[in-house]
Amino acid sequence: MSVEDDLQQLELVVARVREVTRHAGARGPSVRLVLDCGPRGEREALLAEPPVDADGLVGRQLVCALGAEDALVLAAHSHAKGLVLLGPDGEVEDGTAVA
Repeated sequence: MSVEDDLQQLELVVARVREVTRHAGARGPSVRLVLDCGPRGEREALLAEPPVDADGLVGRQLVCALGAEDALVLAAHSHAKGLVLLGPDGEVEDGTAVA
């Protein structure tokens, strides 16, 4: 199986952050995101290393890998900046597939 085939097995979409709440009971700082995945519905995701201004994520579009009932937000891990969340360069429809 090629890398392209492997990538197509993942359901990667652009989702909009609708809600951010602190994740109570977590070992470290983390937040729960409610994501609008357009026609794929809403999903939840946890960020274990949220940005300092996590509330500023509301309305932002991020790239996510969808699971059955939840999602995983994709990020790049920078030694200088920590986690850098991935999103489109421009506005797209919520639920747009990532190719």
